[in-house]
Formats: sequence, C-alpha cells, structure tokens
Amino acid sequence: MYAKAGWLVGGCALALSLVAGCTLQKKDDADAFREAVPQSESISLSGPDSSSASNSNSNSTSTSTAPPPRAELGIAPPTPTYAKWYGFTRDMRDGVNAVTADVLGGVWLIIQSEPSALEKDAATWGPYTDELAPATYRFRATRIATDEYDYVLEGRPKASNSDTDYIPVLTGHGYGEPSALHGQGSFTISLDNAKALDPYKHPTDSGSVAVDYQLPQDFTEHLGALPRNISATVTPRGEAYYRVDSVANEDHTGTIQVQAHVDIDSSMMTLLEDVTVGSKWNQTGAGRADITIRGGDLPASIPEVDAVECGARISARATTTIVSVLRRPLASRAPASTVACVIRSRDDGGAGTRASQ
Repeated sequence: MYAKAGWLVGGCALALSLVAGCTLQKKDDADAFREAVPQSESISLSGPDSSSASNSNSNSTSTSTAPPPRAELGIAPPTPTYAKWYGFTRDMRDGVNAVTADVLGGVWLIIQSEPSALEKDAATWGPYTDELAPATYRFRATRIATDEYDYVLEGRPKASNSDTDYIPVLTGHGYGEPSALHGQGSFTISLDNAKALDPYKHPTDSGSVAVDYQLPQDFTEHLGALPRNISATVTPRGEAYYRVDSVANEDHTGTIQVQAHVDIDSSMMTLLEDVTVGSKWNQTGAGRADITIRGGDLPASIPEVDAVECGARISARATTTIVSVLRRPLASRAPASTVACVIRSRDDGGAGTRASQ
C-alpha cells in the first residue's frame, strides 16, 4: 500500500500519451463536472512536517521521504533513526498520499482536456490507450442532482471493444461550486482492479483505499486551504489494515490518529498487533504522540502497553526526545503528567502548554 501506484503518473508526459496535449485549467462547458473532483494537493493527509512547512507556503503538503514498498503494509516500518512512532505514523500517512496523488493527479491531467462526449448530465473523457499499456481507460462524471456528481475512472483490457468489460479503478462523489456542500466528498481506489488491469505495474497491490474529506469551499482556487478533515481507510487482502484520520487547522496546529492492525516487531515475522497512535502538534511542529498497543505478541500478563513520544520538534531526527511509559492496565499506571511534552495529553488538561516534569 505504500509504493506509488504505477498507473497514471508522469505529469504532462502521461497526458500526452493519453490525450493530445497537456492544457491545464481548461475552461469550457465541462467545468461543472470538473468542480466535483478534488486535486491531490487538497486531500493530502497532513502531519507535523507539512504543518510547519505550511507556515511559509500555505499550499505545501509535501514530505521529504519517499514511502516504503506497498508490500510492507502488514508490517511496521523498521526502527528509524528518528522517533519510532513518528516514523510509523508518517509511513502510514505517506502510503495513502502516494496512491491518491498518483490517481487523482492522473485524473486531473485527463479532465483538463476537452471531454470526448458532453451531455446535459454527463461528461466522458476517453477511452485512451497507451501503446505499451495492457489496458484502456476512460473517465466519466454524472450529475445525479443539482450540483451533485458521481465520477468513475475505469479500465478494460486493451483487446476489448465492449463497454461491459470496464471495471472501476476510482469511484467518487462530490459537489459543484454553487453547492453549499462543495468541499465535501469521498472516493475509493480499487487496487485489486488496478492490478487486474495492469499486473506488471501492480504486482503486490491488493484491496482498496477509501477516503472521506471535508475541505473549505474555496479549495478549488486555493490548493491546501485550511482547515482540512480527511479520513482514509486502507484494507488490503489479508489480516492487516489501517485507518488514518487527519485534522489540519487554520492556525497550522493539527492532529493525526492512526488505528492499525499490523506487525510492529522488527523481524516482521510475528503476530499482528492492534496499534493506536494519536499525534498532535503546534505551529512549530512540536508535539506528542500517545501510543497504545494490544494483542499480537504481548504476553497475557500485559494485555496493553502505552507509550508517549514527544519532542521540541516531533519531526526532527536530531532533536526529538522519545519518552516511553509502559503501563499495565491490571496494575498501577504512571500518570500522563509525568511525561514532559510541549503539548499535554487530555489527561494533563489539554494541549498547548508544557507539561510539568
């Protein structure tokens, strides 16, 4: 689930292979259908690194580290040189961002061209076929109510001429700019179908990525506009799965919550644990992560392990301080206030002040 999706990438080079040109910000009668489709920058899951970057660039949601291979979804990342659970959260987030950026980025390049067919309540782009690709793709948007739209990116084997052979890679729902709900929507990416259409590009992909988002109404004019509330659920085939809930506030503070069923052992060969990581940060990127681990390889005598990770800047490798507190639910717990963090936990009485030591 981590690696970049192999289809619909390559910027204008891709658009040139699918359509006769790379004309951005196309203005025509199909604009109403385009308005329902978010750009990848608008629905990027945020984190303390992107939050601090936003202080200098309000549209920035970029990260500096590429995500690991998608085949590693069912295991935790190897122990990093920076804060372990910061790295764990970032890898989960970046896995979602990589896939959505590739798919939505490709879609946006396609729909900036003129549609192949335009009707009162529907617009179609394609079908398009890359000479070296095994599949043919098209994108369709349908008006289902006033300023409300469904859309789908679908593909079929290149040798097929039947519309019944199309299978969806991306399905979504959104609203046009005149709607009060513009900025709300959802979409699902089928990695199973992507692999079926092009197994060479997706040898290890499986399952789906489902995203729900709430963005400012002017998100089409201001990429990365705040506040943003985005949730992503990743369900590959097998036992592993995870969900990421991201909140990025206008003041560049934020939270990100990861709930995962993954293997956190460095051997990557043991049982899967239930892991919850709740991170919060201030305008500088300083913050804390509260971690809870259950099941998996934990002994019966320790049904739960809690930890706290915090630092002057949670994303910095050199300055992050890891403070772990192991707590047994059936025994006495160390109070959260004994952990010194720039941001307090709820147990300490809220966020935004330094906890006492």
